[in-house]
Amino acid sequence: LFGNSKGPSAFCKTLLPFVKDVVGQYLSHPSDEVRREAAMTCCLILLPSEDDFNSISETADGGTSQTFKSPLVSHGIFRRHPGSTSGLLVEEVLQTLLRVAVSDPSPAVRHCVVRSLDRRYDTYMCQAHHLAHLFLMLQDEALTVRAAAL
Repeated sequence: LFGNSKGPSAFCKTLLPFVKDVVGQYLSHPSDEVRREAAMTCCLILLPSEDDFNSISETADGGTSQTFKSPLVSHGIFRRHPGSTSGLLVEEVLQTLLRVAVSDPSPAVRHCVVRSLDRRYDTYMCQAHHLAHLFLMLQDEALTVRAAAL
């Protein structure tokens, strides 16, 4: 599944430079749709949702199902800490995403970025240097962006 890498942790860390160097370039594309898709892709790959790695299984006796956590999530492989190397890459791409959320000419793109920055990003968004962007989002001309920023 992971080729010659040293497990899923190494695989996920190799995606971060890809997001920064390749996908991030499309955040300044002339097309609104391309910028919107690039922003969603960045948000999804930077910090994968734990729900993406949870599974449903059936119990042997009654056919009822239960949710269990994937070992990838429970061992913290997809968690990024702000001071780590992967955290610094996340921080760099997040800065770019916040610039797009505040200054993109398309309200649809701004709304998409703000909606994509969900609770997974709370650890990063609560830092002082991001507050200015958050307050600017609350003053956006589009009501949908302001509501999503709340």
